[in-house]
Amino acid sequence: MIRNRTTVKPGLFLQSFIVDRLTGAVIERVVEGSGISGAEFALASWLNVVGGATPGEASRQLGISPTTLSAMIDRLVQKKQLRKRRHPEDGRSYVLELTAKGKATNARNGERFMRELAKLRANIDGEPEEILEAMRRLEDGLRKTLDQ
Repeated sequence: MIRNRTTVKPGLFLQSFIVDRLTGAVIERVVEGSGISGAEFALASWLNVVGGATPGEASRQLGISPTTLSAMIDRLVQKKQLRKRRHPEDGRSYVLELTAKGKATNARNGERFMRELAKLRANIDGEPEEILEAMRRLEDGLRKTLDQ
């Protein structure tokens, strides 16, 4: 017997993997031609919301390993999308901020993002906030699992 999607339901890890891949495909449409990757857009968007953050804060909040984040920061600085500003209270650290170019790129990608989000909301079965709440519980559980 060949199993299909109706007879086998993915578990927590496989379902998360599938959603991650599909989300990545949508985000790649958002950033296409902008000169930054989907992961770089996630960092830029988060920085746009919080205004600025240390690499440690970004790593913890976005779930990106410090080494991966460091490489991403270097690429975005090279692309003049991001700048490092000396931390006002800790001279050993720095604060990440979007440059004017980074803000402009983020705004253009943000417009595309909002169009894709509107399409998703139209195609989603259920209330977005209920789905987000379940995803937040999964994130919390994953973070606790990683801490053990």
